[in-house]
Amino acid sequence: MKNKKILVIGKHNHLGWIEHTINGFLSNGCEVDHFYTNKLSIKNSILKGIYKTLGNKEQEIFLQIDELNAKIKEFIPDIAIFVGAFFTTIELFALCKEKNIVTIGWVGDKFSNQKSEYSKFIDYLFVSDSAFLDMAKQIGFKDVDLLQFGYDHALHTNKNLKRENAINFVGSYTKDRDLTFQHIDNYHMKIYGTKWDKLSYISPSWDISNKKISQKDVVNVYNSTLATLNVAQKENIINMVNMRTFEATACGGCLISDYVKDIELCFEPSKEILVYKNLDELEDIVDRISKDNNFAKAIAKNGEERVKKSNYRYKDRIKTMIEKL
Repeated sequence: MKNKKILVIGKHNHLGWIEHTINGFLSNGCEVDHFYTNKLSIKNSILKGIYKTLGNKEQEIFLQIDELNAKIKEFIPDIAIFVGAFFTTIELFALCKEKNIVTIGWVGDKFSNQKSEYSKFIDYLFVSDSAFLDMAKQIGFKDVDLLQFGYDHALHTNKNLKRENAINFVGSYTKDRDLTFQHIDNYHMKIYGTKWDKLSYISPSWDISNKKISQKDVVNVYNSTLATLNVAQKENIINMVNMRTFEATACGGCLISDYVKDIELCFEPSKEILVYKNLDELEDIVDRISKDNNFAKAIAKNGEERVKKSNYRYKDRIKTMIEKL
């Protein structure tokens, strides 16, 4: 595999998944290049905007095909890894297969039966939710494995900073998150992300920065607050442990997470992270850590030790992918 050339394909966004994947391959000594589906040349970006305004989807896709084809001719990859595979137009998979490139998909969001058409073009599929295994097999995917998210060991580190007695949340507004926040409105929270002006009530105990922040800034937030709250976007998952879970614990914070089945594959609840199954339990957890910071710090220490001694780095995730291939 180290002698193979890897092309990582996907959408560039603030989550950093594609960059973490690239770094994971680099950490394993692979030759890697990337193609961002939403970062075309200036000329094609302008044309894409025009075609989108005109509703000409076919021409939008052609621009992506044209640039990916140029990248393939330049780099000559052996393997193409599609990160967030089902958000990538199927024509790009078809192009790779036409060029006899091994195609791998990595999926982190719930998908419909309509994605069965991708099975003709994906040689190996990796999913980050255990429930997706049967879903994928039922619609025609033969080689499917579980590959959870992780953390970037070069980025997500504990800086041993003084931590503010506050809970952070980094993400965008959802109704579920709004409801969750209202149950802990007396506790100091630091909230980052978009559309938080939609909150039904904004507590004077909350500091809100209504904008996206960089991955480096996220790491600083995780390092400067006592705890991180995790409220998953349940419409996108079934059992999945999201990125925040691994990243925040690697940064040495106490993670407070809503319960998902797959979390038991990664952590010991009540020892390494704190888990709530309903909002009353969340209130109890927040009340306890607010009165006993040492309790939160002990959980954080155990959680950090767990991620550091386990194979949760993206370097390890990619090594697992390589071994299965």
